[in-house]
Amino acid sequence: MRTICSLFVLLLVSISGHSAVSPLPPTGSELSVLRVALPYNAFPPFVTGDPERPGVLPELLTHFTLNGAPVDVDYIPEERSKKLISHDRIQVRMESESWYRGDSPMCWSPGLYWVKDVLITHQDAVVPTQGYQDFIMLGRFGYTYPTVEEELTQGQLQQKLFYSEREMLDALASPVKEDRRFALMSLPAIRWLQLSNPKFITALKVHQVVDTAALQLQFNRSALGLKGCAQFRDFFKRFRHSTEYRSILLKYGLDIKGVPQ
Repeated sequence: MRTICSLFVLLLVSISGHSAVSPLPPTGSELSVLRVALPYNAFPPFVTGDPERPGVLPELLTHFTLNGAPVDVDYIPEERSKKLISHDRIQVRMESESWYRGDSPMCWSPGLYWVKDVLITHQDAVVPTQGYQDFIMLGRFGYTYPTVEEELTQGQLQQKLFYSEREMLDALASPVKEDRRFALMSLPAIRWLQLSNPKFITALKVHQVVDTAALQLQFNRSALGLKGCAQFRDFFKRFRHSTEYRSILLKYGLDIKGVPQ
């Protein structure tokens, strides 16, 4: 059975182009279906925003059902999904336990794929090697960056935020005088975006891996969330070794060796 993908009506709410989604039903406890939130602004190749090639997670979720019923996938901005899962308006979202900074107890899926974050600069930019003083990091709204949290908190590192990886790379690929900007980004995301924009290959330089985390699904601890968490864990123990999962990963340029065992 295929997943029901119910993309909410999007409302343009600011001249920046950032979008929100229509209101959700009152509480998850009133729903018989497990509601999953994936990033509206994409996280390629795991969530792409392309209906023809939606990404690893949407395709993975077409194979998972809760008590035989397909899950309901909605595309919601990152910050909003964090609030909705705490109030049981959704029960599942994309996250990693090592990235999570909330204070609500959650149930975690097994690792779906190892995500390597790398440091990227413009080809002509200064590269941070002895610390981040006087550098500017380009990041995404709603994301955490464990390797530079201390520097950001202490004000040693400046930060400029964007709504998508594509916007970050667009900015980084445009040179500035005495460029001291860099980005920390998933290596699979960079490789995916380079396929459609040669400028991201010629103008940018990928440096060392700075962090590795397992991409997971985060379930809240409502009755529906805990049931979904338990059933997804059982499902993925079998599915992680399947030819179907291998085919999904290959479709998006990923290797089955990247799946945590």
